Amino acid sequence: IGDEAARLERITEDLLRLTRLDSGAMKPAVKVAVGPVLERAVRMLRPVARERNIDLSWQADPAAIVMATEGDIHQILYNLMENAVKYTAPGGFVHTEVCVDGGQVVMTVADNGMGIPQEDMSHIFERFYRTDKGRSREQGGTGLGLAIVKHIIEAHGERINVRSELGVGTTFSFTLKKAQTGHSH
Repeated sequence: IGDEAARLERITEDLLRLTRLDSGAMKPAVKVAVGPVLERAVRMLRPVARERNIDLSWQADPAAIVMATEGDIHQILYNLMENAVKYTAPGGFVHTEVCVDGGQVVMTVADNGMGIPQEDMSHIFERFYRTDKGRSREQGGTGLGLAIVKHIIEAHGERINVRSELGVGTTFSFTLKKAQTGHSH
């Protein structure tokens, strides 16, 4: 009963988040240093990764500062890493990297998990879509995580890219504009 209640709570939270995103009711963007947000997401996922014997690693350029909300950045990185941990076999890895490339902050979540079947690739960002229908329920997913990720990134005027090969792994990457630092007169 407890597990089912927690699953229903996650679904409700995800649906409310999507409703807010759909309505365009976004909080004003502020300067967000991505590193500390990523570190917090890793801390939250580390117990699950450890339990599944998955090496969860990360690296972030301290200059990676974007105009967004901390909640948006956390949601994106957490959802992508949580999926990677879920779909990576014990002994595998999930690596998240944040770097600055000119005026962009590039964020990448890579794993050596099961990969995504080619026929599912065009659907993975759809609401409630699941590639592995048999495992999803037991893992407690809502099928909304990637839809939320895509929606947030697109609300910032950007796109998310995914490369995947069955049995080799998956890499999600996206960019956000780097916040202007320093003083403006």
